Amino acid sequence: MSKVFIDIAWNSKKHVCYDTDRDLFFEVDSLAELKDYDEIYLDNSLFPDMWQQLREVISNGKNVYYFTSPYGMWKA
Repeated sequence: MSKVFIDIAWNSKKHVCYDTDRDLFFEVDSLAELKDYDEIYLDNSLFPDMWQQLREVISNGKNVYYFTSPYGMWKA
């Protein structure tokens, strides 16, 4: 099963991606370009204009995981 981790970009910048199988970093303009991956892991930066991209990825049967921020959960 192929996995990709995404650092979500803002303001028309490219999303930085990491392919775990090929140990490769690359960039994409849209999450829809990740159609070759079964599992897509997103960082905690979702923006309102991304919902259409996410809908397209999910409707194609891909699993999308979202990391939420742990701030406030870790205390010394």
